[in-house]
Amino acid sequence: MKKLLLMSACAVLFCFSVNAQKMNAAKVPAVVKASFAKQFPTAADVKWEKEGKTYEVALKYNGQNITVSLDGKGTIVETEFGIKSIDLPAPVLKYVSDNFKGKPILSADKITAGSKITYEVVVQKGKALMFDEKGKYIKKEND
Repeated sequence: MKKLLLMSACAVLFCFSVNAQKMNAAKVPAVVKASFAKQFPTAADVKWEKEGKTYEVALKYNGQNITVSLDGKGTIVETEFGIKSIDLPAPVLKYVSDNFKGKPILSADKITAGSKITYEVVVQKGKALMFDEKGKYIKKEND
């Protein structure tokens, strides 16, 4: 029984260590910080996290909340920013209306990774619906 408890505790600790970890800006490589500062010179409320091999930055820029992911060389690999639900493609709005009758859209984000655009829509707390740039449903994820 003790072995089972010990193995369970180790598994839980491992799972928590794999997720994104908040980090002090001083620990972010200079090349990453310099690239970020060049792209977002007036960023405010900057919060850094390390997720795998990428550095994720939550910030306010021009009054908007944005999340930016950069690789170890400082290249932006993804940006995510909130949009109004009326700015979603029409097929997204139709899908939500047909499949979640009476439920409002809690949040909507536009995600750009290179030339690929996706939309993330939250209708239920903790569940995000993903759509491609034309508004075609892709999948449901945990938010």
